[in-house]
Amino acid sequence: MAKAIRWIVGLLVVAAFAGAGVYGTRYLTGTQSEPAAKQERSATRIAVSTPQRRNLEDRYSAVGTVLPLRSIELRPLAAGRVVSAPVSSGDQLSEGDLVFELDSRAARAELANAEASFEEARQELERFEELEDRNISSEARIETVRAAYRRAEAALQLRRANLDDRRLLAPFDGVVGAYDLDPGEYIDPATVVSTLQDLSAVEAEFALPERYFARARKGQTVRLSARPYPDRRFTGEVDFVSPTIAEGSRSFDVRVRVDNDDRALAGGMFVDAELVFETYEGLTVPDDAVISEGSATYVFTVEDGRARRTDIALGQSSDGQSEIVDGLNEEAQVVVTGWDNLSDGAPVEIVGEAALDEVLD
Repeated sequence: MAKAIRWIVGLLVVAAFAGAGVYGTRYLTGTQSEPAAKQERSATRIAVSTPQRRNLEDRYSAVGTVLPLRSIELRPLAAGRVVSAPVSSGDQLSEGDLVFELDSRAARAELANAEASFEEARQELERFEELEDRNISSEARIETVRAAYRRAEAALQLRRANLDDRRLLAPFDGVVGAYDLDPGEYIDPATVVSTLQDLSAVEAEFALPERYFARARKGQTVRLSARPYPDRRFTGEVDFVSPTIAEGSRSFDVRVRVDNDDRALAGGMFVDAELVFETYEGLTVPDDAVISEGSATYVFTVEDGRARRTDIALGQSSDGQSEIVDGLNEEAQVVVTGWDNLSDGAPVEIVGEAALDEVLD
């Protein structure tokens, strides 16, 4: 009897442990699978955009230097003391304006002497030509008189030029550079008094790599920007393409002519230049959608409610848009925001930009 009771008690204990095991297994399974299921159902909220076709430009960007259309050093053509210096630094001169004048007393005296000698030679020539007409003077004598006349004429022209050289006139309209000249100062042809720059138009010079040599040509459009004018854009055309390639840099120079009526651009100023080779239509996505990791460039697209990593090839990038050369079509739904926590195959929920901002906040 006691043995039977022990057998029944043992059977009950085994049954109790078995029941506890089943219950524990169900409990553990339930507590572990419920979060997993919940996690599977939780989708990342994203905003998407479809690729758009836009007018794009094939262009090259470079840094250039502004050059005046014309620029010269103002030097005297003769030596002497300054008697007039009516110009100040930064003055706008017109062609023919006086820049400075040197003492011309000696030059005027020499000119007067040359004029007198020329008049004597002229009268002598007239007299001998009259004698020649009457066959009184010899041919040799008349040639000697004619030679003397030509020498007197040349001397007169030289003295006139010497007098003109005592005054320097502006050869074209332009702006005077730093000018520090006072009456009484002695200067000679080695003295650089100032500079004169024609800034009514300017040239921007920059270099292009050798690979663009066959594509650069006169007349192409170039857009320029300068740091002093962050909100302004200047436009010009290619005016010169160098016919040679520099050996060291393997590049060639290009010059662009730009109208500068308001004198906004100054000589020596740096400018950012964009040379437009051609315009074309291309497929683009917002820059914010493009992800770069090492050598890989990709976006996340949406297919059947899940994120798909899609490798792409990029072209030009401007105005917040990146050109897609390969990897996408116009029907693709591209994740623009919310992709930072995505992985390939993750469930997603598409919401509007405003709704997404609220979620992220």
